Amino acid sequence: MRTIPHVTKSSADPYPQSTAEPYQLERSGVGHCFGCAVSNDEGLRLAFFRYDNGTIETRHQAAEHHCGFDTVIHGGIQAAILDEVMGVAAHGSLPTEAPDLACATAEMHLTYLRPAFIANEVIGRAWVVAVEDRDIYVESVLLSSDMRELTTATSRWRQMRTEPI
Repeated sequence: MRTIPHVTKSSADPYPQSTAEPYQLERSGVGHCFGCAVSNDEGLRLAFFRYDNGTIETRHQAAEHHCGFDTVIHGGIQAAILDEVMGVAAHGSLPTEAPDLACATAEMHLTYLRPAFIANEVIGRAWVVAVEDRDIYVESVLLSSDMRELTTATSRWRQMRTEPI
């Protein structure tokens, strides 16, 4: 399994933003998505970037209404950001010759390490660690703007057809 290096300072960030390419989602049915749809006024409106090694990144500035306690980003919002970035990573591993395939979260495990504050932009990164039959295994991390790990997650995604057989 590939894991992200422990990063605590900006100088330790192995992913300079300048090396990321915008990553457009090429799938139907996301026009109302809470995480990524730009047309969803109530959503997060996440944009994604892809690094050469396949790591997917998103950056997000949370709003006040995303708070749980005081000025801390609600754990559910943190989970949604990581679920979205892991979903984009998982989707990128689907075979291109099967356009009717999609994937959905089968399970996700989170570890909240320290508070994520709304005053700072957060960075979500995800990468595929394995593909076994119909299952795609993904790991992710939510980082503060100074590269401190805030939340980590692992997930299993299940490939599925978008149309009934």
